[in-house]
Amino acid sequence: MTTPSLHEASTSPDAAHRHLGDNVLQSAEEAVLTNPASSAEALAPGAFASGEAFARRQRLHRYQEELAAYVARKPAQSALMALAAGAALAALVRAAFSRRGH
Repeated sequence: MTTPSLHEASTSPDAAHRHLGDNVLQSAEEAVLTNPASSAEALAPGAFASGEAFARRQRLHRYQEELAAYVARKPAQSALMALAAGAALAALVRAAFSRRGH
């Protein structure tokens, strides 16, 4: 028994159908893994009760996408900014509790 060559496999109708199906499934999986909450929100009853709530969700989604793109472009700078913000927040909390103790 011989195995078909790569060219023969890619020219058969079944191979083309399988290849397209695999790509569609992979892109759907990536979309769900990228933003699983959006799938759950879309299926939840009353998820978009008002236009204002919908607009807020759209803005939040846009900000999340922009933040993710910024972190992807500048991961080191993003990590340093997060570290600095965490240190500043810790200093504020510590200062607030130290004033209460005295």
